[in-house]
Amino acid sequence: MNRRTLFLSFVVVLLTAPLMAQLTTARLQQVLDAWATLDPAKAGAFYAKDPGLAFYDVAPRAYKGWAEYEKGTRDVFKTMKSIAFKIHDAAVHNVGNTAWAMALVDTEVVDKDGKHEKMDARWTSIWEKRGNNWLIVHDHFSAPLPEPPPPKPKPSAKKKP
Repeated sequence: MNRRTLFLSFVVVLLTAPLMAQLTTARLQQVLDAWATLDPAKAGAFYAKDPGLAFYDVAPRAYKGWAEYEKGTRDVFKTMKSIAFKIHDAAVHNVGNTAWAMALVDTEVVDKDGKHEKMDARWTSIWEKRGNNWLIVHDHFSAPLPEPPPPKPKPSAKKKP
């Protein structure tokens, strides 16, 4: 291999390496698949463990640090038989060692009594690249309020004879 080819190969690797290390939407689904096991420890592989980090969920409203988040979700999961997540309209924005991601999430929960409940959710997360791993440092999972019912028709005015 001549020097020019070797040099150009090296330049291509240097230019594409950051692209290969970026956070992707496929990674988002991996996080939700881990949560779907109902074992917070599996999801924990995707989260930073700093004690002061904020994680917002549907219920309860907020957790401070991974330890609190893991305990809280473990308690909530005791009431569930299964949970499934499917993301759509996902987007990831990478800037250096930081990324933010957002997605709409179709969620279906089956409780211990077999009752099915569907929820349309929104998920926003902030990630940091630490070493070779992308870790969530802030997570916000929420559900919008239900649509208000349509307005009631106004009573028609009666004509006087």
